[in-house]
Amino acid sequence: MPGYRIAPNSGESYSDLKIRSCPISNMNRLALIVSNYSKIKNKLLSFSELYPHPTCAIVESIEILDYNHEQMNYRKHKQALEESSHG
Repeated sequence: MPGYRIAPNSGESYSDLKIRSCPISNMNRLALIVSNYSKIKNKLLSFSELYPHPTCAIVESIEILDYNHEQMNYRKHKQALEESSHG
């Protein structure tokens, strides 16, 4: 069954993180978590302000988003360095 990548270019393990159903319905479910992650990342609100009593699923979701975001930034940086050294 085809899947949809949730974090392209984030590392070797990204193929394990696929949405294996309709990407629109899953993104609607994840939209609030992604929006809140963005607020946390940009220091607009703290995790504890957004989730005073978080579930394990919320904590894990934020951790997965953060890990893949950092991996994506690392790979972009690494690719830019490689391009500039060959350029």
